[in-house]
Amino acid sequence: MKCSQCGSNNVNIQVVTETKLKRKHHGIAYWLLIGWWLEMFLWLFLTLPRLLCMLFGHKKQKIVNKNYKMAVCQDCGNTWRI
Repeated sequence: MKCSQCGSNNVNIQVVTETKLKRKHHGIAYWLLIGWWLEMFLWLFLTLPRLLCMLFGHKKQKIVNKNYKMAVCQDCGNTWRI
């Protein structure tokens, strides 16, 4: 493999892992039909249990990992994605 910047063949290829925290959300149809009045009802009548659920309940998050290859020229330091 050749570097596009300097033309050198002294290139290393590395696998890079990118990690992101993704939140799970309800869709717009849920909020238009159910969510707006359900949230209001839960806060008005079940405030203490709702607070406990929000503090200690299940978190709606998941980790997403993406792997991709990066090439690094050892002569000029140019990097590019393969």
